[in-house]
Amino acid sequence: MDKRTIGVEKEQIDTPALLIDLDILEKNIQTMSEYYRGRKGAALRPHQKGHRLPVIARKQLKAGAVGVSMTSFALAEHYVRNGINNILITSEVYGENKIKRLCELGKLADIVVGIDNIKNVKQLSEQALSGNSKVKVAVEIYMGTESCGVKIEEVESFVKRVVRFKGVIFDGLWWHQGALSSVRDWKERKGEHFRTLDKVSELKDNIEDAGINVRMLSGGFTCTWNITPLYTRLHNVEVQAGSYVFSDWCSHAIEGLEQFGFALTVLTRCISKPRADQAIFDFGMNSCSDECTYDYNEVVGPKFRKLGSVKSIFEREEISVAMLSKPDRNVKVGETYELVPPHSDTTAKLYDQYYCLRKGRVEAVWPNLGRGLF
Repeated sequence: MDKRTIGVEKEQIDTPALLIDLDILEKNIQTMSEYYRGRKGAALRPHQKGHRLPVIARKQLKAGAVGVSMTSFALAEHYVRNGINNILITSEVYGENKIKRLCELGKLADIVVGIDNIKNVKQLSEQALSGNSKVKVAVEIYMGTESCGVKIEEVESFVKRVVRFKGVIFDGLWWHQGALSSVRDWKERKGEHFRTLDKVSELKDNIEDAGINVRMLSGGFTCTWNITPLYTRLHNVEVQAGSYVFSDWCSHAIEGLEQFGFALTVLTRCISKPRADQAIFDFGMNSCSDECTYDYNEVVGPKFRKLGSVKSIFEREEISVAMLSKPDRNVKVGETYELVPPHSDTTAKLYDQYYCLRKGRVEAVWPNLGRGLF
């Protein structure tokens, strides 16, 4: 961790570098938490796959989140070591060693893990009993080709089988309807999400009519952050919003996400200007990830912040060529510029540390110890 940069202006940071604007970050967290305050329809359980930082998770929890969620089991271990003890692991955990670690982790924190296969439930049960522990589980509901899970019409019978296993505690249901992120229009997205919630509400009633308590329902995400709380038939449906913390320019293409500011940027430096309409920068695919557009039909790259003359960007591994719409004297060799990634989650994983800025100066350097944990 480069503590030598504390207090310096951002232009003095070696490039390429990953920046967090703390004022924007904190405003994004505040915007989300204030929306959820006092609402009975939903509760916030922010997903951690983007920033992977316990320090940000603590800010989210302090602002009112009921817990956190994450796909990575090893990341959950990292969070527990850092004092965060209410975690939903949204992927199924397999492998004898991982299951053993999961049972041990459950002794230290309130851990719920996703399931969709009875063989896996049996493995969890056997390990929990042998280790004198218990494992909380949530059945994942299948939401199409982008998800794991049990088909919704089969969930009730599946739950009835799960509760027969000793050492396993059925906690509730969770799902991720990723296809909603391709619905740009807010009203259309609301209609699709509400239709899913209608089915989940009916399913919950059927399971509870059979004498089985469904404590947790977790099935919203960033694209439904201001939709899930409006549904009145259910209470405290957890919303696993994650990318709002940093935001990115692709998310701004989805109606309802524009109010979250760009807290994460990549600092780059112009290293050559061989022509008046061409500039070369010291970032590339190794330092700023590409992303598919909302409909997954086109691969897109980063955009320069406050540099409107860039017509196109060609990214190589470690340098990029920007073609300018016209000769631009404002683009100068040796000067720094900021990029807004198309996808903040994958860009954040490329760096060992974050430079945290306040009013253009480095206030803190956060090591990115969560990267590479799966």
